[in-house]
Amino acid sequence: MRLRDKVVLIGGAGSNMSRASALLFAQEGAKVALAARTNEKMQETAQRIRENGGDVLTHQTDLADASQVDSLINATVAEFGGIDCFIHAAGGFFSTEHDITAMDPEFWDGALENNLRTLFNPVRKLVPILEKRGGGCIITISAGARVRQDANAAYAAAKAGMVATAKNLAKELYEKNIRVHALCPGIIWDPLPDGEIAPVAAQLERLGNPIDVAYAALWLCSDEAAWVTGLELTVDGGDALFIDSPSRRKVLM
Repeated sequence: MRLRDKVVLIGGAGSNMSRASALLFAQEGAKVALAARTNEKMQETAQRIRENGGDVLTHQTDLADASQVDSLINATVAEFGGIDCFIHAAGGFFSTEHDITAMDPEFWDGALENNLRTLFNPVRKLVPILEKRGGGCIITISAGARVRQDANAAYAAAKAGMVATAKNLAKELYEKNIRVHALCPGIIWDPLPDGEIAPVAAQLERLGNPIDVAYAALWLCSDEAAWVTGLELTVDGGDALFIDSPSRRKVLM
């Protein structure tokens, strides 16, 4: 029960990484608020939490829309009394198309909006709420360095911007006792398993699993990481070191 009595808001709750985090955080005693633009996967996650006796709130929200974000945060505070942690898992726009001369300007703008505005809107609203609770934690889920290099320039710019924003905010919000981090996963190939969330195989030579990211986020949100801020934590099995992984190479072929 590493998050007992804490309230965690997860924005972009439709991805497997954010869903794994929601399930794990609920297992560890947190009250969880889920926000996503589409309902289906979010409701499936909420149902799994309820079946295990957890407290969960769902709120269909586009984090790029400031008024919708205000509604989301107000609803979460009304339901749970406050917010202690925010996981920013919105984004998208990954592709391996590298021809900048053929890129539509709307694609570039969309990548920045969906990755960066969706971080900006909640954070500006959440800072006084976290401060009122005595501090808290903000985590943005970016991407590992090798993923950014393998992707298109718009995605790379947006994800690198998330890392820079986290480090800048960690300094800005230090005096408010608000910790800020960027989690940088590699490509997560494995699906989210059914049942209880538990650590996967204790070996480097395998595919990435959403649970790997969830456990990293759990530590950062817990009081165990109370003296850690501004971290760029890469969770990629060594891919950023350009290690040749036979299992991951096989998937890419």
